[in-house]
Amino acid sequence: MIIRKIKKESLLEELKLIKVDERAFDIFEDKSNLILLKLHNINAKGANILKQEFISAGGDVAVHRDVASWKISSTDCLLIGTQRTYKIVLKKLAFEPFFGLDKIRELVQKTIASKQLTAYSIRNKTFDFEKEKFIMGVLNITPDSFSDGGLYNNIEKALKRVQVMIQEGADIIDIGGESTRPGAEKITEEKEKKRIIPIIKEIRKNFPDLPISIDTYKASVAEEALKNDADIINDISGLQFDKKMQAVAREFNAPVIVMHIKGTPKNMQQNPQYEDVMKELLEYFDERINALTDFGIKKIIVDPGIGFGKRLEDNLKIIKNIDEFSIFNLPVLLGVSRKSFIGSVLDKTVENRLYGSTAANAYVLLRGANIIRVHDIMPHKDLIKILKAIKNA
Repeated sequence: MIIRKIKKESLLEELKLIKVDERAFDIFEDKSNLILLKLHNINAKGANILKQEFISAGGDVAVHRDVASWKISSTDCLLIGTQRTYKIVLKKLAFEPFFGLDKIRELVQKTIASKQLTAYSIRNKTFDFEKEKFIMGVLNITPDSFSDGGLYNNIEKALKRVQVMIQEGADIIDIGGESTRPGAEKITEEKEKKRIIPIIKEIRKNFPDLPISIDTYKASVAEEALKNDADIINDISGLQFDKKMQAVAREFNAPVIVMHIKGTPKNMQQNPQYEDVMKELLEYFDERINALTDFGIKKIIVDPGIGFGKRLEDNLKIIKNIDEFSIFNLPVLLGVSRKSFIGSVLDKTVENRLYGSTAANAYVLLRGANIIRVHDIMPHKDLIKILKAIKNA
């Protein structure tokens, strides 16, 4: 006789192997799927009711130690229960609309609802985020980017690099004309356009079906790029530095990559501080996504902004908890390639950070990231193929 530990994701496969009645699959799935949700600043009376309801349904709620004695007026809560527990509690809360429990019920119900990511159609290519992982290749048309500044800042070099990236398996090419490395100086809109527009035109002429992303926070630069058949806006400011950017994105119905940054490239690494980095980022994306959706922007991709106003410990915590961003039910992009946090951990220079980049990208892909932004295409394409083969074994 042997005993084995079975992963949660293998549950249905194991039920089939045991030849369980298929009508019972949902019951077993509900009982096995433990869900942990954290709520912030909840009315203490509401928290006490929540705890009682969860316990009665077979779960629990972790609250501040002084909630039961009424010494505090509010508390953070950690909800603990299976899918079945949540169903029972949500049903009861429908009859308890006090102390903010009605809003909690609505939020929890929305969060635990099973939803699939919407596939995006970009330049005749379908990005089915439920089935595949995608690679965005970096093409910096700059003299001063931290990793590849000056390497591709003329048309001939850029076209050769794009061809290599396509051959190696890049799904999107991200073109940037202004460095956003820590301490970088701003350049004018005209200089940025002069760098990127001729290259975008040539890339489109030579590679008509290639999805092109324009890495800019300036509305006029994005508009000019989109007029010349770029497809995606990749804005480090989350469409906030230039108030006209939202209108440009809506006019062209362009997918937008909404990134988080604290400060500006010039000052973002001057002692950034967070009390709770994940809470702050989730609040930021909640506000940004609602604002952009209300404005009529339909295709949004979330980017936590590794290295943009973040300390080493912040970057590592974001990567560790990357799956939390799935709460928005939107594709998640991460750019860790060759960044300084890898150099800090490994004590490696920029050109020696490939293995560290690959390790970090393997982790985030396993934890739910949908797109990785990288300089080195082939190693990451191989990584994705191996992960997919293992998953489908």
